[in-house]
Amino acid sequence: MNKRGKIEIEKPFLLAGLVVFFMTLMVIYLYRDDIFQTIQDPRQPFQTYEKPTAPDYSTAEAWLTQPNLSEDPFEHPSAGGDVFVVVPSVYRGGKHWVLPSDDLKRKSKLQRIVRPNYVTPYGSAGRLFAPYYRQASLYSFMTTREDARKAQDFAYQDVKRAFRLFLENSPPERPIILVGHNQGASHVQRLLADFFKGDLKKRLAVAYVIDYPLPLDLFDTTLKGLAPCETADDTGCIAAFGAFMPGDDVIANRFISRLLVHSGQEYSSVEGRRLLCVNPLLWNRSEDYAPQRLHLGGVAAEGLDPDMKPAAMTKQVGAQCEDGILFVDKPKRKSLRRPLKVGGKFRTLPSNLFYEDLRVNAEKRVQSLLNAGILPRRAEKLDGFEVIEIQDSPVTPIKD
Repeated sequence: MNKRGKIEIEKPFLLAGLVVFFMTLMVIYLYRDDIFQTIQDPRQPFQTYEKPTAPDYSTAEAWLTQPNLSEDPFEHPSAGGDVFVVVPSVYRGGKHWVLPSDDLKRKSKLQRIVRPNYVTPYGSAGRLFAPYYRQASLYSFMTTREDARKAQDFAYQDVKRAFRLFLENSPPERPIILVGHNQGASHVQRLLADFFKGDLKKRLAVAYVIDYPLPLDLFDTTLKGLAPCETADDTGCIAAFGAFMPGDDVIANRFISRLLVHSGQEYSSVEGRRLLCVNPLLWNRSEDYAPQRLHLGGVAAEGLDPDMKPAAMTKQVGAQCEDGILFVDKPKRKSLRRPLKVGGKFRTLPSNLFYEDLRVNAEKRVQSLLNAGILPRRAEKLDGFEVIEIQDSPVTPIKD
């Protein structure tokens, strides 16, 4: 067979190989999220899984952010509140059900990306407390298995212990802000149910429940006595929203149907339940469209020093609540969009689309609660007064 004949015979095989190769790539692309989910399965029961060592919240090493507790909280340079932030998911899964305490790679991600984007914005409203915790893997929120529910509850027990220490170091004169992003928002819902039933409710400036569903029926059960925020300066209320950009159909559907919330006794599905949506551009529950001009600014920060304030990108998106979901426009700046990568639809974004809106609103609500005059006032220091020495003197009896 001549060389020309050999080439003519091999060419069809080459074309067929290329077709199979590109079809394989197409299948992987179409089912990339299902493949991602399968890879993250720990493939062992949670009961027999060896749990990582618990954080010791009496030490500074157990906190992503914590103020100097030896200093007088009333001399802190920020406004007069105390802020407890429960950080979002950074651990996808695979080998573990929960994030190991000694996972330096994820701790670095928390420091480089999560802290500047999801913790720092609240620093102007008060002292910041953000614990490390053995967070449930992202896989635990992608399945309704009983093991996943146990992993979520396990993570909450760490958050609960950290919050108790927070309360021990937060004077009764100071407003409290609770913040939860993503998985953290699920745990904040439980903190509200477990702790804010009595006098502590008076100290709540606001709770931000972000990117995790909050069913409205919880206000008749576990969150009874609390209420959704209706205006930008309401206090003692909850502002919740889950924001989705164009193309986020898969995770938007998961948000309203597959995720679980705690009902006081156990975790239950949100499917078919009406969800709370407070528009962060309007700070109310209306379904009016809020235009881009109202957007105070998003931030895509990475690796900044704790004291460095990132520059906000303003007027990036309009937003509208509809059926319990916050629909937002595609951000003008690429750095505020969801990255295109395997599992990218489920990962924590390396940006905070409403950074400046949250920062300004947190300050406003703390000040509003302080102005209301319902919290106890700290006794003023007795500095600079004259000391008068009192000497003994004879007692003169009174004559009849």
